[in-house]
Amino acid sequence: MNCPSNNLKTVAAHYTAKITALYPEEEARNIVWMLLEHFFGMNRLTSAVNPDLRLSESELLIFHNACKKILQHIPVQYVIGKTKFCGLSFEVNESTLIPRPETEQLVHNILNDEKLRFSSLRILDIGTGSGCIAVALKKHRPDCELFACDISREALQMAQKNAEKHDAPVHFFCCDVLSANVLSSIPKVEIIVSNPPYVCLSEKAAMRSNVLLHEPATALFVSDEDPLLFYKAIANIAANRLNAGGKIFFEINEKFGNAVADILRTHGFTDITVENDFRGKERFAWGGV
Repeated sequence: MNCPSNNLKTVAAHYTAKITALYPEEEARNIVWMLLEHFFGMNRLTSAVNPDLRLSESELLIFHNACKKILQHIPVQYVIGKTKFCGLSFEVNESTLIPRPETEQLVHNILNDEKLRFSSLRILDIGTGSGCIAVALKKHRPDCELFACDISREALQMAQKNAEKHDAPVHFFCCDVLSANVLSSIPKVEIIVSNPPYVCLSEKAAMRSNVLLHEPATALFVSDEDPLLFYKAIANIAANRLNAGGKIFFEINEKFGNAVADILRTHGFTDITVENDFRGKERFAWGGV
């Protein structure tokens, strides 16, 4: 990947062209500038204001090695070790799922709910991963008490680190929601939120290599034989551990909106809503007890 020049604009264009082998051009360009800003504090404005700005040989080597990782299908968020979520910076690694924009919408659904708007509540995030949901909720509503669990101890370590970074106290604990005695470890709360594994194994063929090769499969995939496994388990937890008037909020596979709503009804939930994300896909379901 020999670059014809150390000029910043030339370097950006050269590596953008290389990365378009894996990503659409605009996305490739965004990845390049994410790397340049992360490593050197350089952005598009820097290039426009200083058209003759050049990278040093050592800077070019650092940048070249980062782009090599991108071309090995490593997500840019793992290369730089962080990502943005709800206006906050979260550290991520290959033990945690990279937070998605639609999950930000899930957080806003909770924050905009009348129940939370007028009360200080206890909230549980099931399958917390990087801790993004729990920490974002705590930052927006510091009066609420946050709990968060995950089956991965490595993910919980990262979640705890993110909570401390943002001075957002969250009670983290390890938990397998599919275990027979799970209820004994779950606190009584007013809101449960979960973005559980919901991508069917049969959908793998349509996914990018950067996701398949590097993001934790246990946080993404569920078998086609029982794709609603986690929704059934978590709905049962919620039916037993939500206080009167409590609510549950799910992020869901767009194919199973009606099925998740039926699970909630079976467990005694009412006022059930299935809502689209910003792309027009059925992505959220919630209900109350």
